[in-house]
Amino acid sequence: MPVQLPCYCATLRQAARAISQKYDAALRDSQLTITQFTLLTALAEIERPRVNDLADALAMDQTTLSRTLRIMKRDGLIASVAGEDRRESRWIMTSHGQERRKRALPRWKAAQRDVEKLLGPDIQRIKSAAFDLSTRLTATA
Repeated sequence: MPVQLPCYCATLRQAARAISQKYDAALRDSQLTITQFTLLTALAEIERPRVNDLADALAMDQTTLSRTLRIMKRDGLIASVAGEDRRESRWIMTSHGQERRKRALPRWKAAQRDVEKLLGPDIQRIKSAAFDLSTRLTATA
């Protein structure tokens, strides 16, 4: 049973871990974690991003992101391609990654519906507040 702590950071991290576990469990059969699914979704939305682009878009630290990208590249889900400057690498989703994401999508949607049922009509307000908080905090970093 979670303990209610006075710290905003601890409480938000507690909620993030709990919801991540729920999505990871829903995606388990697709052989993707929620982090991998999110990165594949970002690659579907952002054309040929650099690591910095992904880190900024997802508010992830570059070390964690780079480690996850290496694993996904090893598994054939993504590939790095040269950017305009040869020293720059950019990321794309492979056909294997597209297929894996497509297979995971119904499981992700089911998890979304479960969370919507748990949180009820407050879900959009909570999502908006969390996004607004992320935006404000990353703007001041």
